[in-house]
Amino acid sequence: MDLTREIKTRIGKENIPLVGIAPVERFEGAPVGRRPTDILPTAKNVIVAAVRVLDSVYDLPYTRYEYTSQFFTLNSRLNSMATNACEFLESEGYRNLPIPAAYPRVNMDLCGIFSHRHAAVLAGIGEFALNNMLTTPQYGSRVRLVSIITEAELEADEPYKESLCKKMQAECKKACAAACPINAITEEGVVNKDSCLRYQEQIMPWSAAELRCGACIAACPIAKPSWKIPAGSRIEKVKEIKEVWAGARWTSADFDWPPKEELKNESGYQKSIEKLLSASKK
Repeated sequence: MDLTREIKTRIGKENIPLVGIAPVERFEGAPVGRRPTDILPTAKNVIVAAVRVLDSVYDLPYTRYEYTSQFFTLNSRLNSMATNACEFLESEGYRNLPIPAAYPRVNMDLCGIFSHRHAAVLAGIGEFALNNMLTTPQYGSRVRLVSIITEAELEADEPYKESLCKKMQAECKKACAAACPINAITEEGVVNKDSCLRYQEQIMPWSAAELRCGACIAACPIAKPSWKIPAGSRIEKVKEIKEVWAGARWTSADFDWPPKEELKNESGYQKSIEKLLSASKK
């Protein structure tokens, strides 16, 4: 068995169904510092893997705790798989760096040290949808991702070129943008990351679980499952309780950061970072 087939087989055996490979040359347009060769100078390829999130947890906001649990559980599975894959590739004589499924994050830029989503597109796994999430034909936006930067010579997959999201918009009416509780997604697909992060920080204090929102992902109709049993309903009192627990009572009307004028101009979050940097130099 050749090395490409071997590594994909090993990843698949860890219950991770989607795997793609992109050569480092495809990342030449990435920002300096976030290209594979900036992280591992001798890198030849990037392996990207995706696992689906349980569809049942997307009855949001009522299942926000269960959804958040999936976020951490699947990140752990992906990170464990990436370490195992790197151990195997090291035994074959190659250096490799696993890029964690979520953190670390560069707060100044509100992004990770490496973009799993861009890598997944270049490795043929899926596309960028209107909600700016990596969206696959098999599972829609309901996936978690991990990447491995490696020296190994592997056979590359073709980049993803379809646009299921655009084809679906006439039917779904840009449901992800409409579902955002603080209107952080425009109909053109521009996401205000400052607002998205701050909203998440405002719903997190309701629980020690570091709650995740997930509203735009839940709204995406791509690859939604068909259930054998029709969805049930909750009484209004239960809905009220769960909405409070999940922080779902926050709306754009009482969302107080950043001020509206800052949404049109310089990022308030960026300003605060610049003040901190300035103060640290004094």
